[in-house]
Amino acid sequence: MTDTEQQEDELLALTSIYDETVLSVSDDTEEPGGQFLVSSHIPENFSIKSLSKDNKIEEHVVKNLPPISLNFQLPKDYPSVNPPQFTLSCKWLNRKQLTNLCLRLDEIWEENKPCVVVFLWTSFLQDESYEFLGLSDTLDLTMPQSIERKQSTEKYDPRAIQDIASQNRLLATLIDYDKQAKQIEFDRSLFECKVCFCDRTGSQCINFYECGHVYCKECMKEYFTVQIGEGNVNGLYCPEDKCESQAHQSQVKELVPPELYTKYDKLLLQTGLDTMLDIAYCPRPSCQQPVIMDKEMSMASCASCCFVFCTLCKLSYHGLSPCRIKADGLRKLKDEWLNGDEATRKLLEKKYGKAAIQQAVEESCSNEWLNSFAKKCPNCGAQIQKIDGCNKMTCMKCRAHFCWICNAFLAKANPYSHFSEMGSKCFNRLFEGVDMGDDDDDDWDQWI
Repeated sequence: MTDTEQQEDELLALTSIYDETVLSVSDDTEEPGGQFLVSSHIPENFSIKSLSKDNKIEEHVVKNLPPISLNFQLPKDYPSVNPPQFTLSCKWLNRKQLTNLCLRLDEIWEENKPCVVVFLWTSFLQDESYEFLGLSDTLDLTMPQSIERKQSTEKYDPRAIQDIASQNRLLATLIDYDKQAKQIEFDRSLFECKVCFCDRTGSQCINFYECGHVYCKECMKEYFTVQIGEGNVNGLYCPEDKCESQAHQSQVKELVPPELYTKYDKLLLQTGLDTMLDIAYCPRPSCQQPVIMDKEMSMASCASCCFVFCTLCKLSYHGLSPCRIKADGLRKLKDEWLNGDEATRKLLEKKYGKAAIQQAVEESCSNEWLNSFAKKCPNCGAQIQKIDGCNKMTCMKCRAHFCWICNAFLAKANPYSHFSEMGSKCFNRLFEGVDMGDDDDDDWDQWI
């Protein structure tokens, strides 16, 4: 068989073994390759040790860790002459550990050439990498070994990439991934509803957070609808006998129609405020908190978001001026305020009120910030904000890879080649511009 035929057979075999959530193959026939996500089989009760803000050791038990990502590309003379080109990236393994894995993949190629080896690589990473690295049941983030790192002259493999910019963001990333993975596992699992006694998948059920009891959404929708219809918004308890767990508001919102949830939300608030006549509600959509007002005045101040508003028109407080400020005039008001002299500003304050001017400035500045720090995905056009990590971005909407620096679309088979090839204008700029946090540089050395 020719190299091309062996490559096609290998990729066909891999796609028949692994589903698309684990293996994605490039559509490029000239440079075939793909990405393999390795989910490590971690021990039961695996924990992460970290330091709290007051330097106390905390333990977080997790069941899932972010995968090891193997990006590979098959050269034209593979497998007769050369091995696949690849990179290994991971958030929680350091570069030394990833380098050891890279060297082991090289050994597997040397042991098996000129045969195809991608399946052998994926099998090793999936079944043997944890024991190969000698990992325990604890990931310690409390004591970076900066002294040993200084004394070491070891060079790391350029194919080994720790895909996180700062250690102080690693814990939150791991906990968030574990939460998402547990939800995916719940959605795929099968449960028996204790109301209708039918078997349902987790995606068709809800579980009460405090007690963990699971019921199908259809039964809970009817249950919630009846209770809310009768005005018993404080009675959405778990149906299990003698169980005092209550449904979370987000669960109620997911199951009942929008108009019924609006009723539920209002009734829930009114149960505590129904006897208080001196209450207004903050008009900000993101706040909506109750505000105690003075009946002798038309002004109220929200203690939650500090928004000062007129109780008559629910806009920013405008003093003795009429209630006539318009939303589309906020930008014009902001420009007049910033460009005006002292006399102009005093006139604007008297006319509109200081809170309204402050709102105009804040909202305009927010839009300017978004235009400056967010970029559009080159594939689907979705706005992307970069909070953490390297300059290889992944669109959460369409899963396309692109470069944060130049906005170039990156190949799925090997997105990191854009930063590692000598001819690229973003060569060696994978972590350029990344905020490394306030940690001591020595403490960070072991993670890069």
